Amino acid sequence: MPASLLDFYTALFQDAVFVQINREEYDLDNGQFKRRNIDDVVKMIAEMADWLYDRMVVKEPLFDKCKPHIDQSGLRAVISRYSRDIYGFRRIKAKLKNLEELVEKLVGNTVKFKEEIERIILESADFGFRIPSSNPYIHREAAVLLYWFSVLKPFHLDYKPNVEKPFPDEYYRIYFNEYFSYSLINLALRAQSVELSIHKNEVYFKVEFLGQLHYRNLNRSSLEIFLPNWVKNIKNTT
Repeated sequence: MPASLLDFYTALFQDAVFVQINREEYDLDNGQFKRRNIDDVVKMIAEMADWLYDRMVVKEPLFDKCKPHIDQSGLRAVISRYSRDIYGFRRIKAKLKNLEELVEKLVGNTVKFKEEIERIILESADFGFRIPSSNPYIHREAAVLLYWFSVLKPFHLDYKPNVEKPFPDEYYRIYFNEYFSYSLINLALRAQSVELSIHKNEVYFKVEFLGQLHYRNLNRSSLEIFLPNWVKNIKNTT
């Protein structure tokens, strides 16, 4: 494995655009966000994706007749849009807190200003944030990530030249992006001792769930409502 599960979870579920002190706070420089090297994040996710596909081949040798392809521009777009949706509220909160500290330094007593900042933060749900929370449940994070993977489809599966049948299950070939994205997210979630268990109902998973994802019949809100029923605790494997 090219990275620990915890490092991989962090890479996949962090704000991939701006540097954070922790998942709640940002490292600002003179009031400006510090940019993360998103290419490093993409590289780690791609390396874990390659490792995961190798494990899939071990489990199902028919996958060795195919070659996965990662659209790195698409992958970069996935984690950028995920970061915007999940961390947008935390970003504006960090900016407001920084402004509060700046005003306090310049003016002194800022009780009314602080009250106004808190009011703005509390009203955030009316400002169009996709996830108006500084600490969303893990299933909401997984839902947004799975949604963008299904929309932007950075994973593709091609046949190797001069190979003959049989090939992998047609559902996994047709819906490879959705299947592989789901598997990748599940791998990362193991660092938090949870997993999505939809795949354990194999018929429903292949015939219904992957198809609904592939054709974008499940939007963010639908996934946020749907996934909690399938989040299961597991033994920590980090």
